[in-house]
Amino acid sequence: MKRMYEFVCDCSKRTEAFTVYETESVQCECGGLAHRVISAPSFNLDGWSGHFPTAYARFEQRHSDKLSAERKANS
Repeated sequence: MKRMYEFVCDCSKRTEAFTVYETESVQCECGGLAHRVISAPSFNLDGWSGHFPTAYARFEQRHSDKLSAERKANS
């Protein structure tokens, strides 16, 4: 089964490729070899579905408050 994987070349260029699991490296645009890396998946909490419709809004507010407090403390 094919999946989307992220690869990093020796020239530090990141690319994504739709390939099978066994693929360890692919050809980069620069001509070098790009090796597969583990990357964090991206996701978004739906605020309107499920039992907690405002869960994402509360998470986002707490996160932004925490970030602003840290920025204020570090400046």
